[in-house]
Amino acid sequence: MRVVLAIIVQMLILAEALNDGFEKKHNRTTCPQPFCVCKVRRKSAICTGERTVLAYIPRLPRYVNHATFRSTNYFNMTRQFLSNLTIYDITRLHFVRTNTTDIEPDAFNDLTNLTTLEISDNVNLKPTVVSNVLRRIVALDRAIFKSNNWVNIPKDMFTGFRHSTITQLSLENNDISVIGGQYFAGLHVLNELDLSHNKLSNFDSTGFEFTKITHLNLAFNHLQEIPSFCGPSGVETGRYTSINLTANPILSLDQLSSKCLNFLWKLILDQTTLRVIKKNTFTHLPRLESLSLKKVGDRLINVQPNAFNSSTLQKLIFTQNNYRFDKKPSPFVFESLPKLVTLDLTNNYLPSKANKLNRMFGNLRNLRRFILQSADLFDLPKNLFQRMPNITQLVLNGNRISGWNDDPAVFENVTSIRELFLEGNNIKLVNKTSFPSSFLQSLTKFSFSDNPFSCTCELVWFLNWMKSTNTSNVVYNKRYKCLYPPELNGKLVSDYNPTELECSPVDKLLEYVCIGISLTFIVTTIVVIIGYRYRFYLRYWLHILGLHRMGYQRIEDDADYQYDAFVIYCHEDTHFVMEEMIPELEEKAHCRLCVHSRDFDVGRFILDNITANIQLSRNVILVLSRAFLDSEWCRYELTLIQTRLIQEGPGVLTVILLEEMEVGILPSSIRSILDTVTYNEWPKDEAGRRRFWGRLLIALNKRLEINEEVM
Repeated sequence: MRVVLAIIVQMLILAEALNDGFEKKHNRTTCPQPFCVCKVRRKSAICTGERTVLAYIPRLPRYVNHATFRSTNYFNMTRQFLSNLTIYDITRLHFVRTNTTDIEPDAFNDLTNLTTLEISDNVNLKPTVVSNVLRRIVALDRAIFKSNNWVNIPKDMFTGFRHSTITQLSLENNDISVIGGQYFAGLHVLNELDLSHNKLSNFDSTGFEFTKITHLNLAFNHLQEIPSFCGPSGVETGRYTSINLTANPILSLDQLSSKCLNFLWKLILDQTTLRVIKKNTFTHLPRLESLSLKKVGDRLINVQPNAFNSSTLQKLIFTQNNYRFDKKPSPFVFESLPKLVTLDLTNNYLPSKANKLNRMFGNLRNLRRFILQSADLFDLPKNLFQRMPNITQLVLNGNRISGWNDDPAVFENVTSIRELFLEGNNIKLVNKTSFPSSFLQSLTKFSFSDNPFSCTCELVWFLNWMKSTNTSNVVYNKRYKCLYPPELNGKLVSDYNPTELECSPVDKLLEYVCIGISLTFIVTTIVVIIGYRYRFYLRYWLHILGLHRMGYQRIEDDADYQYDAFVIYCHEDTHFVMEEMIPELEEKAHCRLCVHSRDFDVGRFILDNITANIQLSRNVILVLSRAFLDSEWCRYELTLIQTRLIQEGPGVLTVILLEEMEVGILPSSIRSILDTVTYNEWPKDEAGRRRFWGRLLIALNKRLEINEEVM
């Protein structure tokens, strides 16, 4: 039995070898060189005259049914000229840049199985010649006539076809300026029509009712509004299911509901020039499932609440628009989309507040793919993903997310997500408490690459999880690199392998205890020395620190000042002023602050507002950030303050530094102020912030004491 099996195996191996040899020999002897390249598996041949002039149809291998001829000199095609193709079962035939000027009407008569014919990049070929050819091809299903520089198409080019079988027709990339549905009335089974990259400024669909048109591509034309697809009697001219209007200068989507698009399920409006998307724009498209609005650009100034309302929409692509959802609040823009499955908002600006994100997306319960790539997000919203029980893919690449403080409200009880992408953020550490275990177990694809990892013992858990997890599609490659500490900058995270001794909890505890004792001794010694040396000033400092408890002491009878402090800040730092400063200084310490967005007189010139209110303020608080340096109004306010500094001294100004900045990028005027005035840096921890507000109140009270002494 074993002998028989061995003989059978040997015979099969020999047969396969003979077959391979036959195919290689067959290809080598029958594929004409150097003109053609033949592929057995694809049953194709591509012949070109780019290197050597090719002016005839070479004989091809018998297995070829898909032939392409490029850059040849096929000036005049006749039945005899194409005879070498008739011995094969050619079904697809492409002539591209063949310098053809004439084709006999019966040239393709012997190619009875031909289903696809392309004649493109032949600028001297007239469309009437092609029309006569098409009438003779019996089984043609797809016709492609691209880049022939056709300007005028005869109105009867596709009429008179008794038994037309063409379902797909492309006239892409010509110079056609006038064409309409009546031109194609003779193509009774026409299903797809491509008229993209032409010069159409108007389009009349009348005549399509005699076809079976469903897919229409009008991209890259000159249409300024969506054409009407209603016939003379107001009835739709076709059952249009897909329309592409990319890169047309369309300004408005008004009256979209009256365009006879009752069967439309896919609408593409990429690169249009829309300025406003009004409320309920797409509501009356009863079968719309897919909507794309890519690269609409800076002209889009307003997306109104409920703009995308649709009871049928399943896919919404609103990408690369740089739309400021953060500055133009639209909490209900995605409100009524009960069937939405995919939402892509790549390259837009989303609000930073978690509650605003929850209002925007909280009703998308059927969402599965949620793409918020490069959306300027700093934090992950709490309790949002729990409201999306069907979400399977979450893409958050290219944002500014640094973490979520291991807050369980972000990913707790979220088990539907299968793919999570957080590439290119500011995440330094991922540890055991970053994600619930149930969440990690549900993942099938996971990527944190291109983050500035801190390669310390705190990252060891993440390294071990990445190596041991059963998640088969974890993206773990050379894009994971250390940024901290400096000596490991650029090192692959996978190459960071600290020993157990280095990361031993006992050794670490002992190290922390020793450091703590040493620091306590050093600090105590320094405090005792300083206290003894400056003991006569302690009473004075205790008096000053007591001001923090009492709050800001206003001189009630000083009628020259209406405000305790004028706040100079840029628009980008409004959140800090409104959410941090006002609650601390006004609500708790009872100061009166002048804030331009709230206290400037309406209708008054901005310059007059600035000058008058600075004079009405006892002190000035400068909120300094990178964005401040780019603001012209802030620089003007700074000029006025410099004048007041010269007159009254540096005590009138208090500087808050919101973020670290290199000295080299600072203008000389700001550097001179920082050299003169002690500034306060905005801390990141809560305890530091309490001390910060205490220091700020002390600075203001010092100014108060000077005023009282003068009086």
